[in-house]
Amino acid sequence: MTARTAAGRPRDPAIDAAVLGAAVGLLGEAGYAAFAMEKVAARAGTTKAAIRRRWPVRQRLVIDALASVMVAPPVPDNGCTRCDLHQSVQLLAEALDERLPPGVLAPLLADCAADPELHRQLVEQLITPSRSAAATAVRRAVDRGDLLPGTDPALLTDLLASVVYQRALLGGAPVDRAGARALVDLLLRGVAVDFARLVRISEERDRDHRH
Repeated sequence: MTARTAAGRPRDPAIDAAVLGAAVGLLGEAGYAAFAMEKVAARAGTTKAAIRRRWPVRQRLVIDALASVMVAPPVPDNGCTRCDLHQSVQLLAEALDERLPPGVLAPLLADCAADPELHRQLVEQLITPSRSAAATAVRRAVDRGDLLPGTDPALLTDLLASVVYQRALLGGAPVDRAGARALVDLLLRGVAVDFARLVRISEERDRDHRH
């Protein structure tokens, strides 16, 4: 079925493409704070009213514009769990750092936080696709028996992705190849010299507090 505007007229794919392209260009040049529908309309050769019929609020336009340039990373398949996870983190970082205009994701996320529907749209279009490759690589690692049987694939994927998203949202050097290797190796190796001993101590402290 042909997509239609609120007024019932068929949408023009050429106008949509021009608006999305203009939005991406403006975000890259001036950032999110200076982003305005009027500027997009002028660059795209259309009117603010026409844009409003397609995207009632600017957050939706920005999300769609960013989604138009995002590319889901390929799923690494080297037959090597450590290699696959290294590459997954690196590809996720590249997807965010090289595709998205700098300094846009954090204010957009904050702007969408109070609206559940906008937040859902942002996550579904910008976050979930970019982490899907890492999630698949983790599931494969669990299935081939390289990770402990009780490993939660979703939680491990969140741990791997969290460093990438933290730096993208809060600033800091992007996760490069060396950083991806250090992160993955830290998680695979673990950091406790004697984890069972630390568990025993914490349980003893809990019992002492209760008594």
